[in-house]
Amino acid sequence: MRLKDKYWLLTLVILTISILMGIVGYFVTFYLASDNLKRQAILNVEKYLEVVAVSTGSVSKRKELKAVLEKSPLISHVTFSTPQTPSPYQITKKLIFPDGSLNVTIELDKSRIEKSASSLAQKVSLSILAVLLFLQLLIVIFLKKLYLNPLNRIRKDVDLIQSGELKKIPEKGEDEFGRIRKSINKMIDSIKERDERAELISNFIQLLTVGKGFNGEFIELMRKVLKITGTDGVMIGILSNDNTFNIKVITPKTHFSLKRNKDELNGIEPYIFELNREVETSKESLFSAEEKRLGIKYIFGMPLNVLSQTLGYVIFFKRKKEKLPEEVKNFIRNVAKSIGVSVKIKNLISELEEKLDREEKLTQTVIKSFIRSIEIRDSYTRGHSERVAYYSKRIAKELGLPDSEVSKIYMAALLHDIGKIGIPDSILLKPAKLSEEEYEIIKIHPLLSYEILKNIEPLKVSLTGIKYHHERWNGSGYPEGLRRDEIPIDARIIAVADTFDAMTSDRIYRKGMSKKEAVKEIKELAGKLFDPDVVEVALPILLRENPPESRKEFLDYRILSEIEKRRLDYFLRDHLTGAYNRSALEFALALSKERSPSLKAFSVDVTKLRDINVKKGWQEGDRILKSLVQLIEKHIKPLSIVRYSGDNFVFFVPSSVSNEEISEKVKLIEKELGVRLELNELYNVDNVELLKTELTELEWQRPQ
Repeated sequence: MRLKDKYWLLTLVILTISILMGIVGYFVTFYLASDNLKRQAILNVEKYLEVVAVSTGSVSKRKELKAVLEKSPLISHVTFSTPQTPSPYQITKKLIFPDGSLNVTIELDKSRIEKSASSLAQKVSLSILAVLLFLQLLIVIFLKKLYLNPLNRIRKDVDLIQSGELKKIPEKGEDEFGRIRKSINKMIDSIKERDERAELISNFIQLLTVGKGFNGEFIELMRKVLKITGTDGVMIGILSNDNTFNIKVITPKTHFSLKRNKDELNGIEPYIFELNREVETSKESLFSAEEKRLGIKYIFGMPLNVLSQTLGYVIFFKRKKEKLPEEVKNFIRNVAKSIGVSVKIKNLISELEEKLDREEKLTQTVIKSFIRSIEIRDSYTRGHSERVAYYSKRIAKELGLPDSEVSKIYMAALLHDIGKIGIPDSILLKPAKLSEEEYEIIKIHPLLSYEILKNIEPLKVSLTGIKYHHERWNGSGYPEGLRRDEIPIDARIIAVADTFDAMTSDRIYRKGMSKKEAVKEIKELAGKLFDPDVVEVALPILLRENPPESRKEFLDYRILSEIEKRRLDYFLRDHLTGAYNRSALEFALALSKERSPSLKAFSVDVTKLRDINVKKGWQEGDRILKSLVQLIEKHIKPLSIVRYSGDNFVFFVPSSVSNEEISEKVKLIEKELGVRLELNELYNVDNVELLKTELTELEWQRPQ
């Protein structure tokens, strides 16, 4: 609902409330006035009766008395008797005269009294209604002036920003609306800065991967980085094949290039290169004479490491001893990673182009070597590209496509995931389901593949299959949301082959489907996600044929297995105890269910670990935690064990293991460790979210 509509709705509500209050005021006033007028009338009539009785002075003059009384406008009837059923509008009096006594009953004029009350109630209620309407009208006017009008002005300014007529909202006043305007402008600046940073990184990748190197465009981009980071200059050194460094020094106003042998480096450059880690320092003793001439007082630098290879270094410097904020450091790290990855890609592309120029026969060998560079980063892709290429080639042949088209599709399938080399490790290697934000980043890889390969002449014919292999028949794919025949045939073929191999491949957090299950699911998705004609031809091939195994001369898969294990440990293991870490609880539960379908779960805590750390030191506390995991594995032999918090561990055992047995073994561990342990059985092993809730509740219940 628009703000203006809400304003008029508020006005209508206020009017309704005023009218209702006027009606309520009428009835309240009516009943109050009736009661008051009745009491007043009774008092007046009683006084009048006494006056008339005195003036009459005799029982015998009752007719004269009645006539005089009935002349009163408040009296409707007079009788000289006592009524059997008294009424609220009756007055009964016993008058005593010199010649006797007389009972008089007077009927008040009820209609006259109620009419007077009604008239008074109307006047009062109308007065209340008028006052309420006036006051609430003032409120509505003030609301409009003080809130609606300023908010409408802000909304119009925002509309002007969206249309491009304004860059920022004019900042007016120091009230809450002035603060809102300032907040919106800060948000606009933040969004622009994030967009500018993302655009800069994208530009670095594009510039360096196409071989332009440190040209004028790169220098201008780097100066923008200097402005954003608030640094005074940057030194970039790239290691060449001849063991020399091509060095570029860029400041906001100047730039110059140097070329040095590795053993000629001095100052902070060899320090970073030899340490092979990030360095932040303001120690002048580490700076060379040349660096001091540049006025350097502070540096933040790091090696350019890609695929365990050091390609050079990047050093940002300032002429003041001021540390950079962590947010700025993170941006610099991303810039350095982009430069490193781009240099690596550039080197790989250069090698590829040289080999293609020398001999066409080497094309596939070099491409497969290229693919292996991705496999080193992500062991899941081991053999994936070759299997997808095999299936795609067979499907293309069965569709009756020309040999040239088949070759083009085969090459595209081999290289369809090459863009994953530009995806951050934290996303590419994550051994669990990706978040929405991470999935949006992974969706960039077809475009990165396209950008990496678009300038390689022999591969240009394969680019459509590479770029569009994630488009879907119903338009739900990416990067462009193409539909049906808008999707190139090579991309439609690779989409089916790629999806099938992904379904049937084992991942670290799930088991692959059987061929029959995968074929059934793809058949159900024909006409929704996939071209039904391609699916019809592909299903027999996918179900019955097996791609040849990847030739091992390209890469020692034992090395890849070790890399995969170490990466798994990096993401899922607690580095102190070797148990799974908190984020791996879901993985550990799934792994335990694979080993034993029926489970029990227990949590064990080291009580008063904080006191141990204080009295005996953190080293003793760490020793106890490591020993606890070792003893649980030795005595209980759990299916898996997770360090859920500082001194809390969760382990899973088969349901056949009794609680008494677990309790006895925990007591044994207590004796060996010399500490007291708290054991609790957990009951939500079928739902990881409920299990986390249960663990959290236990954690809150524990004495601190």
